[in-house]
Amino acid sequence: MFIDQQAAQKIVDRAMKIIGHNVNVMNHLGVIVGSGDPLRIGSLHEGALHVLSRHSEVGFSAKEASLLSGVQGGINLPIVCNGETVGVAGITGDPDKVRKYADLVVMTAELMVEQAGLTAQVQWDKRQREGVIGRLIQGEFERDSMFDDRIERLGIDLTVPRIAVVIKIMAEDGGELPLEKMQYILRLLDSCDPDSLAVISEPTQLVVLPTISIQDGVWNEDRTRQQLFELCSSLKKQNHLNFKVGQGQYFPSLEGLSKSYRSALKTLDTGRVCRPDQQVYFPRDLVLDMILKQVQPTWEGEQLISEYQKLIAGDKNGVLRKTLITYFEQNTDFGLSAKALHIHRNTLRYRLDKIEGILGFELSNWNSLVRFYLAFRLDDLSNALSTR
Repeated sequence: MFIDQQAAQKIVDRAMKIIGHNVNVMNHLGVIVGSGDPLRIGSLHEGALHVLSRHSEVGFSAKEASLLSGVQGGINLPIVCNGETVGVAGITGDPDKVRKYADLVVMTAELMVEQAGLTAQVQWDKRQREGVIGRLIQGEFERDSMFDDRIERLGIDLTVPRIAVVIKIMAEDGGELPLEKMQYILRLLDSCDPDSLAVISEPTQLVVLPTISIQDGVWNEDRTRQQLFELCSSLKKQNHLNFKVGQGQYFPSLEGLSKSYRSALKTLDTGRVCRPDQQVYFPRDLVLDMILKQVQPTWEGEQLISEYQKLIAGDKNGVLRKTLITYFEQNTDFGLSAKALHIHRNTLRYRLDKIEGILGFELSNWNSLVRFYLAFRLDDLSNALSTR
């Protein structure tokens, strides 16, 4: 543990407000790193060297101090942290008069050094934790004794099953949030689920690795879904936020976390295109759209869309497309479709016959119907991607 200039000057400023005498703080090398006299900073304090070598209090009268380099009359005491002398605190003045302040100054110094040490440790652990999470989601780690020791020291339990959740989070105007706000949200997520692991992976992106429930070898997706809705409720309480949440698929084993992370990114990206009005997306709901998104730029995708284009070309006023969309939404139920369109069943039959004439196949043929349904969905997806 070392005392840097910033910490030393804080000790000096606080102590001098209390005792009204000049205070110097020297580091482990005896160099003045904090002082009420800025001109003395950086100079060697020979009296501090005596304290560091003896690990005890040393006082100098003005006459004695004149014989030493960089020393004025006063009293100098060791600053001890965790049983180690890490520096020296000096109070300028007549040793007999300023000695009564010695314990107060040293206590102030040691408390501040200890606090600085704890803060540094917290920051170190935070960076180590972020590094571990980053390596887990990228799949760039090897299980060895060093990695396992780090995991144990950080208190991370990797034996429990987890998935990856990606949160895209921005300000209301679409810009980046301040880092302090992102860190606040990160702490909020940690408080919601202390067992989860969370990290800021990008300026506008958080990654959370929550634990999940596995019962008889089966992932309880409904429970995870409910947990994500609760997470969204917490985020909604924060003012001036825009966010989208993508849940990843579960893959067994620790190595599966990187697959889960990639699936969460894919789910989020697809959901933002296909269902922009939603805030949370699940792979189970979007698996078809994700498959179609892969097919969209290929010749196979073009072939599917070309069939739907036939209907568009033969449907000048859009009535046939509206009829077909309703037919799909009502799960091809004839009666419900006619009711939803507010038309007679015979009118619906006439329109479907006309659609079959344009397409050149019968909608009663499930192979043809499924193929055309995929063409319809793919065309919607292509339009969404083109306007993104």
